[in-house]
Amino acid sequence: LTQHYTVLELVRKAVAEANTHLASYETIKRFAILPHDLTVESGELTPSLKVKRKVLDRKYKHQIEALYT
Repeated sequence: LTQHYTVLELVRKAVAEANTHLASYETIKRFAILPHDLTVESGELTPSLKVKRKVLDRKYKHQIEALYT
């Protein structure tokens, strides 16, 4: 579902709308949609629901790198 055309188009439109309120250096240029929600059980969030950036950096290294190439 995360790669479905309708879903991607809906997110693209939302990003484009959000970008209209931002300076050019703040805008979202590329994005990726993960196939699941971040959860405490998966180890991607702390019990207080903060993002574990180092865990995500390791787990999604290839997807993150693809956004910058």
